[in-house]
Amino acid sequence: MPLLQVEHLTKSFGARRVLRDVTFSLAEGEVVGLVGTNGAGKSTLGDILAGGTAADGGTMTLLDHPYAPLSAHDARHLGVGVVEQLVRIDPGLTVAQAVFRGTAQAGRPQAELRRQAQVLLAEVALEVDPDTLVGELPHFVHGVVEIARVLAEDTRLVVLDEVSAALLPVEVEGLHAVTGRLSRQGRGVLYISHRLPEMLAVVDRVLVLRDGRIALDSPADALDPVRLAAETVGEPVVSPAPRRSPAAPAAPVVAVEAPVVSPAPRPAPAEEVVLEVRNLRVPGAVSGVDLLVRRGEVIGLTGHRGSGVGEIAEALSGELPAITDELLLHGEHRSLGSPDDDGTLRLPAYRPDEDAYGVDPGETIARTLTQERWGALTDLRKEIATLRGVIRTVHQMDVKTLSIRTMFGALSGGDQHKIALARWMATSARDVVVLHEPTRGLDVRARQQVRRMLDDATAQGTSVVVVSVDPDELAECCDRVGIVSDGRVARWIDTDGLSVDALRDRITEATATASAA
Repeated sequence: MPLLQVEHLTKSFGARRVLRDVTFSLAEGEVVGLVGTNGAGKSTLGDILAGGTAADGGTMTLLDHPYAPLSAHDARHLGVGVVEQLVRIDPGLTVAQAVFRGTAQAGRPQAELRRQAQVLLAEVALEVDPDTLVGELPHFVHGVVEIARVLAEDTRLVVLDEVSAALLPVEVEGLHAVTGRLSRQGRGVLYISHRLPEMLAVVDRVLVLRDGRIALDSPADALDPVRLAAETVGEPVVSPAPRRSPAAPAAPVVAVEAPVVSPAPRPAPAEEVVLEVRNLRVPGAVSGVDLLVRRGEVIGLTGHRGSGVGEIAEALSGELPAITDELLLHGEHRSLGSPDDDGTLRLPAYRPDEDAYGVDPGETIARTLTQERWGALTDLRKEIATLRGVIRTVHQMDVKTLSIRTMFGALSGGDQHKIALARWMATSARDVVVLHEPTRGLDVRARQQVRRMLDDATAQGTSVVVVSVDPDELAECCDRVGIVSDGRVARWIDTDGLSVDALRDRITEATATASAA
């Protein structure tokens, strides 16, 4: 008897059919991976299982009983829990209270919850004081706290929706350990992720959702990341080319017909130095960092939690007070941490959590991507050109929509991210910009589209600082990657001519070595 049986599930939003005929099963103790392109319907399926939305048709059974939850609370009561990438927890709760909220122990005194919370936090390898307020934790930690809450509940089925997207490799190992524990307890796990190599390492079976249907149901050990990526997009894919490689041979094609076009290696950055920072310090976090960014260059910064990488980025964007021995932008002296000084460096910074969902969800795609104030256009030719630009962006970013009049909030999370990033890049074009995890939660095709967007920006002379914990993202996007540890850049890795796989391994190894030092 399967734990979960889903048959002929359908779901539409207006005229757009998201799920057409979804049928699959999931056994007790089984970990099943669910993959698909952005907009394929993965999160919608997860929402239906978790009681967030109702299916239009089809049936579900849980432990051989009809299953049709009316709400998330109803789903949890029936034994289904969900952990999402963007978890929203009351910032006024302590970590212990957050772990036990919604359970039979909710409302008990903090002193009684503390010890049990410590045990559960240890299970998910989260070293946080249970008395700490949730509002004092970084956003990425909220998902891990939510996993601890799932352990505290009597759930039979756990849906993990892109939980690993913002986690370091060592934190992903902790997530996989928890997933294994859930499996050994006889619980089922639906593991939704775009990070294909890591997902294949933990799941028993893989479901590919494509065009609203299950296009593939395969044992994980019969797949590899390249084949799975091809199955996900429905056509062969090409390994991303090196960021720059004037003399190196082209990246090998991992298919023989109709490949998805991969961006060609772009020219090496110009020799002109746009930004130079000497001995950057942030009290208590950054103890001395030198940065040199050339025109048209993409540099990456990565490191473990507490390494100082986040503080470096926030100092450059003017969010944290910092000091330097010298700071030059185009050879002109600038300062840091002087709000009243027009010469203060404040690099524009993009964060998916804040910027992607800072767009009005009730606004149309057309208005979201229109820079001019809506209704202010008086030149018909200019208005037509603007709308053509919107349509071109929607096509280039492969946004799943029937019209540019579709509301932003009706798009999938991945499509919202792409539209918001495109909008931000168009309105925030400067000499140097800071991007936090620009491809987080995006599928293989969407990552290539973002990479092309960066290539277009750098070809126009923009320089980019990418801050990320994802080795794949850094390997695909950057010319150089700085490994930050103990408030310093411990090592720079030049990506010249290296394959994405070789770069990923080198970045992962260097980060682990720096963390252990």
